[in-house]
Amino acid sequence: MTKVTREQNFAKIKNRFFFLLIGIFSVLFLYILQPFFYPLFWAAVIAILVFPYYEHLTKLIRSRAIASLLMVLSVLVLIILPVILVGFLVVTETVNLYASVKNTTFAIQPIADIFSGTFVDPYLVQIKILWQQYANEVTQSVGSFILDGFKTITQNTINFLGMLFLCLYTLFFFLKDGRKILQRMMELSPLGDKYDRALYDKFSETVVATLQSTLFLGVIQGSIGGLLFYATGVPGALVWGVVMVALSIIPAAGSFLVWIPAALIQLAIGNVWQGITILTIGLGVISVIDNLLRPLLVGKEMEMHPIVVLFSTLGGLVIFGISGFVIGPVLASLCLALFSVYEQYYHKNLTLNK
Repeated sequence: MTKVTREQNFAKIKNRFFFLLIGIFSVLFLYILQPFFYPLFWAAVIAILVFPYYEHLTKLIRSRAIASLLMVLSVLVLIILPVILVGFLVVTETVNLYASVKNTTFAIQPIADIFSGTFVDPYLVQIKILWQQYANEVTQSVGSFILDGFKTITQNTINFLGMLFLCLYTLFFFLKDGRKILQRMMELSPLGDKYDRALYDKFSETVVATLQSTLFLGVIQGSIGGLLFYATGVPGALVWGVVMVALSIIPAAGSFLVWIPAALIQLAIGNVWQGITILTIGLGVISVIDNLLRPLLVGKEMEMHPIVVLFSTLGGLVIFGISGFVIGPVLASLCLALFSVYEQYYHKNLTLNK
């Protein structure tokens, strides 16, 4: 074996050993960061959402540090504190709702009289007997879900406040030094600036599109539904409004799973104008919001097949919890973007194989 060959072999060994060390310590570093994944992720998401406003603010305030601090305080006051307040109100109303339903006897006699003597009469008799049980079980299930979720988040107040602080602290530096961090990552990436930029653009576009097409529209539909329930005297209007927001986030579901049964129940217990009002506004306003606003808010930013959006969102929710409605579509879009990079990079080879 010649000296040149030995030097080449040794160079290969050094390269492999070096990349092995990089892999090992990268895995260890990510393992260390794993407990703080959610504050880091949401800091990145919020930074992407507010960065255009931050850029405008830096034109008025020359100091990027002061602009970042003001933007973090704005996020805390305008977004995070209201969400926490609504959470406490929902928990309080959930307890009151369950107590109210438990102590209320529902009557479906008006609708039973209408269908008396028909083939549905036996079923109505059975429903009438079990009506209170149904109401209690549904309300208890919804209430338990909300209370358990809230308890999971706030069972350790110090931990919750610590994670919130880390999220805001990270957001400050993501805004202040975000461009430098991104540029440094692009310099270290072997893909090249063109593909690095494509992956970042896909990440940011999916985050914005997902939040606009799910959370924002869900909040609109849930708010209208909650106000509608409050106006028509449905108990627990705030709770059901939050439930409608959650259902609107899930593809193939929707707020109609709440307001249609509510309208039918109102009609069944003799509250005719309340039931008709819920059905009218539900069909004429809530049900068309998705079709009217989604194309305007999302456009062509998130070009994914509906079935990919459905399963990535459901899978994200199952694995990552509430954060999964963003994480799932983001991971799916990045996967598709990598396949797109692969297709462009190996276009000639793929063409020759056809």
